[in-house]
Amino acid sequence: MAITSSLGIGSGLDLGSLLEGLKSSEQQRLVPLENRAVSYNTKISAYGTLQSALSGFQSAAEALGDTALFQGVKTRSDSDAFTATAGTDATPGSYSIEVGPLARRQSLVSAGQASVEDSIGSGGTITLSLGDGAGDKSATVQIELGADDSSLAGIRKAINDADIGISASIVNDGSDTPHRLVLSSDATGTDSQISISVSEDNGDGTTPLGDLLTYDSSATGGGANAAMDQSVPARNASLSVNGIDIVSQSNTVEGAIQGVTLNLTGASSEPQTMSASRDTGAVKAALEKFVSAYNRVDKLSDNLTAFNGEDEARGILLGDSTVRNVNSQVRSALNTPVEGGAFSALAEIGISLQRDGTMAIDEPALDKALSNDMAGVSQLLAGGDENAGLSSALVATLESVAGDKGLLQSASDGMQTRIDSLSDQMERKQESIDATVERYRKQFVQLDSIMANLNSTSNYLTQQFESLNTQQGK
Repeated sequence: MAITSSLGIGSGLDLGSLLEGLKSSEQQRLVPLENRAVSYNTKISAYGTLQSALSGFQSAAEALGDTALFQGVKTRSDSDAFTATAGTDATPGSYSIEVGPLARRQSLVSAGQASVEDSIGSGGTITLSLGDGAGDKSATVQIELGADDSSLAGIRKAINDADIGISASIVNDGSDTPHRLVLSSDATGTDSQISISVSEDNGDGTTPLGDLLTYDSSATGGGANAAMDQSVPARNASLSVNGIDIVSQSNTVEGAIQGVTLNLTGASSEPQTMSASRDTGAVKAALEKFVSAYNRVDKLSDNLTAFNGEDEARGILLGDSTVRNVNSQVRSALNTPVEGGAFSALAEIGISLQRDGTMAIDEPALDKALSNDMAGVSQLLAGGDENAGLSSALVATLESVAGDKGLLQSASDGMQTRIDSLSDQMERKQESIDATVERYRKQFVQLDSIMANLNSTSNYLTQQFESLNTQQGK
């Protein structure tokens, strides 16, 4: 930079600007290569955008290949006594349901104590049971209590720490001895009833803990030695379905109706109607998403390959053979007949390609197909035991054109290889330009030196001539 800026000092010529002009001219040799690199990068970006759109279309096509989509059942009821949720194995039908008393949790309450911190006896062993020992929820645990742990607060903590499905709490009833221990089952129903007994040795024959906590739910009234009161009896839910009486330990009833879970919320004064029917709405929504995803691909492809006349903007991938191949393969997969079912093509269920390349839904035709032959629609889209459906064939095609090893990725990789080659060419070209500019610079330095010498000689001779003229004039 210093040498360039000093060029012309000796000669008085603007050699620095001249050298910069030559350098700028030489750099123009890179412009065609740079433009090609920009073009390739633009195409890579366009391929990526198209890949992304096709990936979204592939996801929508995959959703149509899930047979569970076509087996879905929705329930309908206006009852305030229950709600119903259908699973994948539910079958369509209509049911009359009457709900009786709901299931509830058992609660036991002890006699009141003046303090929650004072010890009750000298400790002992509490045997705490849930259920009758036969059910899945049944459990028995023995809790050792020391003298320091035998207060209401200590008993509450020990029972809660046992974690067998029984919750202990302390309530204050406002009396002179207000603190009362409450034991509640975490689950509803008679299979989750509570029994509690105490073994203790206080040395004086007294049993203060046993006198506070004993209760046997398997005996009438909690047994002869019952010390606790049953404030809320355990109860099973009762209901009837189409006149068949059903008893449930829980207010969530499974199995009474195949594939349907009933959540009981209150007793009904009269039978309530619940209907289960095929969920055509879910299938239709999946098909609408499929059509929208295809149309996004079609619109993007049109924009990328558009030709609007010689003087108009052209699509980035105009004339690109890869895009033509992709579009051809996708349309071929969409139009390939599916064998083995009531329907062989999308057009037969109201979905078809239009003249402008977009896909459209004939609502009445689709609704009719979904209502009258859901199994046939499932066979067409998801396939059956022997034949593959449209979904699997289309997904395979989309993977081959837009997947990690598909046509678009191969085209992108090819463009990247060209860019890498151009980078090497531009690097070599830049070296050549730098060498040429350096040769110019050296020549200008020599020129500047020669011109400086000539100027110096010219000045010397001028001075000598002027001196001679002065002497002759005298």
